[in-house]
Amino acid sequence: MNHNSTAADTAQPTTEEPGFTIVRDFAAPRDRVWEAWTNPDVIARWFHPETLVTPRESVSVDLRVGGLYTYTMRIEETGQEFPTAGKYLVIDAPHRLDFTWGSPDDVDDAPQVSVVFEEIDANTTRMTFALTGIPNDSGSDASAYDGWNSAFNVFEAEIAN
Repeated sequence: MNHNSTAADTAQPTTEEPGFTIVRDFAAPRDRVWEAWTNPDVIARWFHPETLVTPRESVSVDLRVGGLYTYTMRIEETGQEFPTAGKYLVIDAPHRLDFTWGSPDDVDDAPQVSVVFEEIDANTTRMTFALTGIPNDSGSDASAYDGWNSAFNVFEAEIAN
């Protein structure tokens, strides 16, 4: 039940920073979708594009405003790793989660993500993912847009289980 829509180079209304929005409907209750974004055991199973993995031991979550999270994506064939981290800015369970997203050395000045979870019905959740600070780079090498979109394919399979 995947309904996709994207808005290229959409920015938050009060900023002129580049960004993009991805909207997807998932066949899962909102509480399950929220848990997939906040439980480190579940995060490890989906927080990566389809061609990568995220080892569970690399995931840490301090789910509080100002708390940090970390994870490392890995290309299994080569062992190349992509350490990633951020700081939680807004936690409004199970409605909204805002955080920075970038390198472990720069969590304060990293691009910002806002994820809103709307309950469509008891078994359908609309996720609106908005990232500011990176332009829509779809189709480019190491595209953040394509990476997140691919990760949401993994996410969809994870929450269907």
